Amino acid sequence: MKRAKRLGLLLVLVGALAVGGCFLFPNLPPEATFDPIFNTDPGDPLVVVLDASASTDPDGDETIELYWWSFGEDVTIITPLEWTKTVSVDALTVRYPVEGTYTVKLRVSDVEGAFSEQVSETFQLVHE
Repeated sequence: MKRAKRLGLLLVLVGALAVGGCFLFPNLPPEATFDPIFNTDPGDPLVVVLDASASTDPDGDETIELYWWSFGEDVTIITPLEWTKTVSVDALTVRYPVEGTYTVKLRVSDVEGAFSEQVSETFQLVHE
């Protein structure tokens, strides 16, 4: 009889993990980070690559699905898409209108829908 109770308890626990594992092991939000990379276009010093490939998901079992960039309306997006700041790739190439100090913000989301706190980076863009 004890064996049947143990087996029953084990089945209940396995069922709880299979069905409701998300409350036992919640999906942790990914961690956003990025670096601006300058001088990527020899003919245009105002082109910058915003590289978020170092962003990670601490769960280790999820991938980053979306990258939301915020960098003002005066910036021209060159790649990957010319019309959106939300992309599914980890790098975005942009062109700034003039030299100056700029702040860029990034938020990332994993495939389960958890998202990071927004991180920001301020940098000085100058033609050398």
